[in-house]
Amino acid sequence: MTIHPHVTSAQEATVKQLLRRASKRMRASQVFSIVPHAREMDANREFASDRGADNVVWFFGALTVFMVVYVICLKIGAI
Repeated sequence: MTIHPHVTSAQEATVKQLLRRASKRMRASQVFSIVPHAREMDANREFASDRGADNVVWFFGALTVFMVVYVICLKIGAI
């Protein structure tokens, strides 16, 4: 069952063979972590300082939206 009628089975076989060779080549050069297994508590600890910044951005973004909604409600007399 071919998806493209202009592709021959010889071409499909060649592509499959090339993909197999490429995948074997990629698996042979795996990089292993230097951290011993089950010793690292937080996998993203190098990004820990950035997490606090995300909370601040969310806070000020939500505060801005709240203030805009509050002012609109004041203008229409809902509050």
